[in-house]
Amino acid sequence: MPNIIFDNKMGEACLAAWRSAGVEVRSVVVRQDGEVVFEHAAAPFALEHVHPLYSVTKSFTSVAVGMLVNEGRLSLADRWISYFPEYEGEIADERFRNVTVRNLLTMTMGQESDLSYIGAGDDWAHEVLHREFDWKPGEVFHYDSLCSHLLSMLVQRISGTKESDYLAERLFTPLGIRNWWWEEDQAGHTTGGFGLHLSTPDLAKFGQCLLDGGKWRGEQIIPAEWVAEATKIQMETSPFYPSEATEDSNGYGYQFWMCRRGGFRCSGLFGQLCYIRPTDGLVIACSSSTTGSKALLDPLYKVLFKESSVRETVASERDFDSIPVPVGLASGGRLSSLRLEGIHHCIFGDFEEIDIRFYENELDLSLLRDGREYGVRAGYKSWVCKSGDGAGVGDLFPFVTHEAERDDAPAWDVRKLFAAYAWTSPTNLQIETRELDYTRRCFIDVRIGGIYAVCRVRVEGMCCFPTPSELTAILKLG
Repeated sequence: MPNIIFDNKMGEACLAAWRSAGVEVRSVVVRQDGEVVFEHAAAPFALEHVHPLYSVTKSFTSVAVGMLVNEGRLSLADRWISYFPEYEGEIADERFRNVTVRNLLTMTMGQESDLSYIGAGDDWAHEVLHREFDWKPGEVFHYDSLCSHLLSMLVQRISGTKESDYLAERLFTPLGIRNWWWEEDQAGHTTGGFGLHLSTPDLAKFGQCLLDGGKWRGEQIIPAEWVAEATKIQMETSPFYPSEATEDSNGYGYQFWMCRRGGFRCSGLFGQLCYIRPTDGLVIACSSSTTGSKALLDPLYKVLFKESSVRETVASERDFDSIPVPVGLASGGRLSSLRLEGIHHCIFGDFEEIDIRFYENELDLSLLRDGREYGVRAGYKSWVCKSGDGAGVGDLFPFVTHEAERDDAPAWDVRKLFAAYAWTSPTNLQIETRELDYTRRCFIDVRIGGIYAVCRVRVEGMCCFPTPSELTAILKLG
């Protein structure tokens, strides 16, 4: 008998706890004892929408490696370079020759570089091969997505097919996962450390398969021995994280994290999560836009383990059907609204021109930067979808590896931009955006003075280095 019985009341308490903590959970699916016991999505998101999983992808790469090991085609002791003789002349530090598959799986390659930039046309392996080592392989844990990408390259080299195609046949199809897509580097390798896009119900299926030792509906999909080894501690992480990093200091498996309150998880940037708790037959999958797993798990633990009275929160007091919209009035001051409407040339800053048009409870905003227009349509007290195929405001802030990737979504993927606005004072207009199949959130703040106004656009939920995360312009009002 499990200690935790997850029901609708507990699910609503989780939504309340996350909302109280300022955590934006877009969709959540909970499975217990093999069945879906709770699911929820907040508008403008829906359960069927796919989301970027970021580093949750690593756990899928682990599965691909495990399948090759089970087939006898790969050993954890194998040195990566032995499969890629063409890179022998690129090695800058001789210690790279000793990097094994196990080192890559456990993030113990031996490099400390935190540089996450890869340029257009770059061979991603070169970034690793040209680095100097800080430690011997196997000695120190240092999280690096390029470890996972080298594993994806290895899967492709051994299997003769991309990791995405390899898992399509062996994992996604057996699990009944039909709508998914996976980014690639420009050489055509599946991005092993991030880049998989999946719906939350389908992520929960993956978690269920792991919980059941690799089985799905009685069929062995993932080797049971690999699931057991990959989801237990293979490398201690507590020496390498500060004490307050309570969710990263519990150990690491083969591309899986161990959890403070038991169980293990697949974790991705900005709060993508698949939490598996075998003792209670529990799988919790979430798509979010927040700061990380700890922000999700701390409130979750309070509910699951009754650490506070949050379970008694009356969920009906809050509206969980929608992501909260900006709070304020539909219109600004009479003079401010009149002066702000129309096209304005910027006298300083990151934009050349700003065009804003007001309608009944809606507005259109267009920003001109480097000759390209970035637009948004926003609703008052509601998320309104941008019409047309032009660039959205979010496109001002591309992901860090965008130029080095093939990351165009397939035609079936619904990638829409939604926005809501409010006047928080007679002279202050605020707009927020949300995007399907993106975690990024844009915040547009327009403050009106006498004859000038300042427009600031910043992004959260997006790693966009070297692009600035905030753009500003001063415009002269007509």
